[in-house]
Amino acid sequence: MNTGQVNLLVFREDRRRVSGSELMSALASEMESCGPPGHRLRALLRAGELECGVADAAPELLANWERVTDKLADALISRESSRPGDDSALLRQAEPPPYLHISKPEGFAYYGLHPLAYAAVLGELGPLPPCVALIGIRSVGTTLSAIMAAAARRRGLNAARITVRPTGHPYNRHTIFSPPQLAWVQESLGASAAFLVVDEGPGLSGSSFLSVAEALVEAGAPAEKITLICGHEPELKSLCSDNGPQRASRFRWVAVDNQPRVPDGAEVFIGGGEWRRSSFAEEQDWPASWTSLERLKYLSPAEGGERQLFKFAGFGHYGDAVIEREREAAEAGFGPITVCDCEGFAVYPWLHVPPMRAGDLSQRVLSRLAEYCAFRAQAFPSGTADLDSLQQMAEHNLNELGHDLPVTLRLARPIISDGRMQPHEWLLAADGRMLKTDSGSHGDDHFFPGPTDIAWDLAGAIVEWKMNEDQAEFFLESYRRASGDDPVPRIGDFITAYTVFRSSYCLMAANSTQGSDEQLRLERAADCCKAMLPARTSPLIASKR
Repeated sequence: MNTGQVNLLVFREDRRRVSGSELMSALASEMESCGPPGHRLRALLRAGELECGVADAAPELLANWERVTDKLADALISRESSRPGDDSALLRQAEPPPYLHISKPEGFAYYGLHPLAYAAVLGELGPLPPCVALIGIRSVGTTLSAIMAAAARRRGLNAARITVRPTGHPYNRHTIFSPPQLAWVQESLGASAAFLVVDEGPGLSGSSFLSVAEALVEAGAPAEKITLICGHEPELKSLCSDNGPQRASRFRWVAVDNQPRVPDGAEVFIGGGEWRRSSFAEEQDWPASWTSLERLKYLSPAEGGERQLFKFAGFGHYGDAVIEREREAAEAGFGPITVCDCEGFAVYPWLHVPPMRAGDLSQRVLSRLAEYCAFRAQAFPSGTADLDSLQQMAEHNLNELGHDLPVTLRLARPIISDGRMQPHEWLLAADGRMLKTDSGSHGDDHFFPGPTDIAWDLAGAIVEWKMNEDQAEFFLESYRRASGDDPVPRIGDFITAYTVFRSSYCLMAANSTQGSDEQLRLERAADCCKAMLPARTSPLIASKR
């Protein structure tokens, strides 16, 4: 299938309502220990998150929050310790609204994008005028614009910044400046400023960047004075927004140096699917992977004794929850022990054992899978699960892929799911235990499902291990005995939703890897999932409804 002809949903909107006072308390705590570089970064990320929420909810309160973020950005660049007295005064002036809506900045949370990379890129722009006007695209652009403004000021430039949130369809965003922002643009034009638009993309469409640049042109800014600062080298010819390549060619694009900042000892890169080389004897056995969206992974050198695995969990508080979940799984005997966390990375002993395969399925394996799902149902409950968007994803993708199947999702055990129940995510350790890898990273990331019912992981195990009807019944009954939760009334619909999501995910990934061996692997995986959909309506799904 030509995936360019379909509009599939695989990414979810990760915005949640939170208490402003709780966010402010968390920021104050980070600022109190703002001496070491790691703590300065943690405080800056908190401040950027708060500023972004305030900009969306109460822009009249924004100025004080901008000062907090700017101060912390300058402290990170200069490596100066924060002065608690000054910080307390700043926070007293920066009262937040009662509630804010925030989302995780993907680069900081999932992809190891360090804010300081944006400070360094100023040196790649060539001569700049005395004034620069920075526009950050919310959410991540809030923090990135503060970092670039601080770096510009340290170079003796007059730097000012605003942030905007483009709206509309992801492939067709548009940006409208508020009256104060338009006045700011006009003032910047009067000062002959260079305009720098800052974000972590571009994504598949580039439409957020383009919408801001074109709004600037509409406001009177010459296109040649606009530079789009992005997180990776853009493939302008592949942008899938309306007339994306032609529109993008009007502007200058500059990518930051996206070489990751890694802990000492993390020397051998095994991300981007490279881990498969050491895990599978034959390349033909490699599982498909959306390699560009894998989390960063490294090994310590082979000659350094017992090897360690470094996996990016997330900077600051974005990684805390991931590492805590993986520690809980390890303590319960389900995962490898987390040695430590360092500079956004979780560190584990490297277990050089082959991954499991669907053909390894036995009653012992089924029981272990059920025990793990029962553990997650108890250990990682979620009070924020909402099936509306997941239901919409399933219905939309079924329709796009030409399947007329009913699906009605029901919520009984809301959890932070594992989301990766494939056989190759399980290792058979030397002591005979089945260990789940990557147990903390995916249940609340920017892909579906987000917080959901445990039936998502149950369905994932059934689909990915290719269970027949007898095996699925044994597995579900084992889970029921271990958890006290009977998933049978709802499992069929979750199997449908899971299968269409995985098919859509693989198709989208294949579209992003055109012309490669990975594209073929992903297309085969998508075809395998699509082929399951009609079969899953009978007898397995029908008997569970």
